[in-house]
Amino acid sequence: MPSVSLTVFNVLDILNSDIPQIIETGGDDMPLNLAMEFLNKIVTAGRGEILTTDVGVSFTGGGFGLGVNVQEQLHTISSDGSLTNDKIIAEVNVAAPIGLGFRFNLVPDAISLDVGASVKFVYRAYTQKIGAVQLTSLVESDDPMQSLMENTLVTAGWALPIDIGVNLNLPVGLRVSAVARNINGNYNMKDYTELGGWLNEMTSLAGMDPIYQDNAPATDIGAEYAVQVPWTLDAGFGWAPYIGKALQPSLAVDLSDVLGVIDGSKKLLDNASAGVELKLLSFLTARAGINKGYYSVGVGLDLLIAHLDVSYFVREFGVEIGDKRVDALTIRFNLGVDGQ
Repeated sequence: MPSVSLTVFNVLDILNSDIPQIIETGGDDMPLNLAMEFLNKIVTAGRGEILTTDVGVSFTGGGFGLGVNVQEQLHTISSDGSLTNDKIIAEVNVAAPIGLGFRFNLVPDAISLDVGASVKFVYRAYTQKIGAVQLTSLVESDDPMQSLMENTLVTAGWALPIDIGVNLNLPVGLRVSAVARNINGNYNMKDYTELGGWLNEMTSLAGMDPIYQDNAPATDIGAEYAVQVPWTLDAGFGWAPYIGKALQPSLAVDLSDVLGVIDGSKKLLDNASAGVELKLLSFLTARAGINKGYYSVGVGLDLLIAHLDVSYFVREFGVEIGDKRVDALTIRFNLGVDGQ
């Protein structure tokens, strides 16, 4: 059913900056003031993120599932964390997965095997790096939106990656899982000289009229080229003992890119995560976890068909753990009906 989630990064740094006061004051200059405050006070050297939003709808029934998800991300990158070298990159992802799974009862009421696969159409688009100078020029132009459409480069493309997974379900709530992710992760990309030209192409594919009126020469579209995203093998262990409906605990331990860890190209701690969940009275859920050595906490509330989840966690954006920790807050709301 429909779901919406919002993730804000650098939460504590934002609260300690002037950003809350700028939002409270408002005014026509608020967008530019927010951007300048963020670039000047929050962005540090290396990679980072500002904001991620997800909107999706899905349906599952028996062993069949399908969905559509649209995601927006705002990334940052900087050589030294100074205002003149800070850049912003916008990314849009659209994914339409379809999956099918089967359960085989190996030992009745004791051991079973789940086997499933999904294929999804994925479309990704990235803008060029936008720095403080270009951002100021865009905001201060007579028509900021038109200027953005005409002066922003875009790279976009599609792929049909496949995931294949298995679960071995054992007695007393034990489960061992493995999944091969991103098989056939070949992205067919093209470069566009104008954001507006790319947007018009998207609206045309959707059967809509163009929304960008191009006053300049027609958008130049580059030749298609391939970008290969490697597949990974992930593994996990779970335990969800049945105590009763009033108290439902569970434990999960995951290891991503198992083959990379085995051959030594990836470190165990960099790819390991673990979490515990405790569901109380079927409507309140408390969660805690650790990922790459960083903690996370969360709480969930289920009220009939409405579900609200809030989580606070830390991610590593540096090369090594401890190089660049960034905290984040996610709020997720969805409507759903579970027929089980």
